[in-house]
Amino acid sequence: MWPTTVMEVLFAGGMLALLVDIGGGASPAVRRYGAGLVVCLAAATSLVVLASDWSRSLGGAVTLQPVEEPFATLYVADRFTAFTAFTVLVIGLAVIGYSLRYFESGRQGPFYALLSILLGSIVGVVSAGDLLALFLFWEGMTVTAFGLVTYGRAALSMEAGLKYFLMAGVGSLLALYGIAAVYFTAGSIRLSAIGAALGTNFGELGLIVLLVGLGVEAAVVPLHTWLPDVYSASSLPAVSIISGAVTGVGVFALFKVLQPLVPGGGVAPMIPPDQFGPTNLQAVLAALALVTMLVGNLSALLQGNLRRILSFSSITQTGYMLAALATLNVVGLVAVVFTIWNHGILKSNFFMMIGRKNASIEASQLESLRGAGRGNRLLGFLYASCSLAMMGAPPFGMFWSEVLVVESLLVAGQMSGALFYFLAAAVVLNIVLSIGYYFRIVNTVVFGDAQGERDARTVRDLLPSASLLGLSLATGVFPFLILGTVL
Repeated sequence: MWPTTVMEVLFAGGMLALLVDIGGGASPAVRRYGAGLVVCLAAATSLVVLASDWSRSLGGAVTLQPVEEPFATLYVADRFTAFTAFTVLVIGLAVIGYSLRYFESGRQGPFYALLSILLGSIVGVVSAGDLLALFLFWEGMTVTAFGLVTYGRAALSMEAGLKYFLMAGVGSLLALYGIAAVYFTAGSIRLSAIGAALGTNFGELGLIVLLVGLGVEAAVVPLHTWLPDVYSASSLPAVSIISGAVTGVGVFALFKVLQPLVPGGGVAPMIPPDQFGPTNLQAVLAALALVTMLVGNLSALLQGNLRRILSFSSITQTGYMLAALATLNVVGLVAVVFTIWNHGILKSNFFMMIGRKNASIEASQLESLRGAGRGNRLLGFLYASCSLAMMGAPPFGMFWSEVLVVESLLVAGQMSGALFYFLAAAVVLNIVLSIGYYFRIVNTVVFGDAQGERDARTVRDLLPSASLLGLSLATGVFPFLILGTVL
């Protein structure tokens, strides 16, 4: 089945990248491009494997049993898993292409090896069928993401990486306690058995603790404080993959834990669909969603640095996805996975547009970027289009993601009462608020008076970014091609 094959290809690609980097010899071209091309080939091969086995493996499962049955490692493949893995691999491929142009000196093998192993770990997270596999691959994702954040050992990136690692470590410890509580009450580590934990107060508390622990990577408020620092201080290739894939997969881990509780969500339903009023779990998720989107948007409005604006924008998107998850209905599940796709390709695109010369925090101040789009018309078009797309303007894909989020809340409101109608109104209000800071980006970068030297990047330099923007446009024009045939 594709999850195991894809992981093997990506992990092997990471190891081979290191060997190519070490044995590159005296050839400057091999030293600069060899490791990156190996990882690029591994990611492309993974996409081919996933696409070829997509329909045949839906609903399938594979169990690796190195120990006794209760702790056998389980991988599952459903339509949500396949599409999220596809999202991560597409973004990863674009980031690899961008990195080949970004790094001007040779011997970047460790970076590409970490990137390939990160992609493999993420595929493990999204395809895990039990809490043990989810936790182990989660740790692999955290460690490799830390390596990417601190790559180059710049002072600020080391500080941001340490903050991220400490917070992620606390989150992992909480998640481990939650897993133990769920196992104690449900008698199984399989995700499909999580609903049984809701039968007792201890099990429900354990489930909430598990969700809080996983919420660190998803940047759920108040566990979000690492994210603006990481987005501000990391190298642009590193933050492109973290913003496009890691944060979204953090939300998808919450999705996997909650999926068994959704009637018709692909796993046997564990709660009755005819409930009247939200459960305690839904109320907690709704409160976290409201606080997360508000803190994200209000903080973004106060920022003067493009990187920090984009970081708080990601926190806002996490709030939207949490709101959809709180509904515990199928429309909410589809909205989350579709938002991971649309937000991932756009946010990764945004960081790629910042470019090589604007890698520092000072150089990514909006005032430092004033008029950059006026001096380079293609860059200005990309900034304007991507900002409009992130606002949720048609014909880009984010528009349909936001429609689905609101629709899931309205459906939940019909079933469970006024809480979800209030949350739907809050989402709409926050979408309007987000227009403020994205309009400021367009007004400053695209229409401001040019300052300093002209951005000389060519079509070749901007091709990875333009490709992701094209995917967003195609998604917006043909949304039901994905919603109807994939999700």
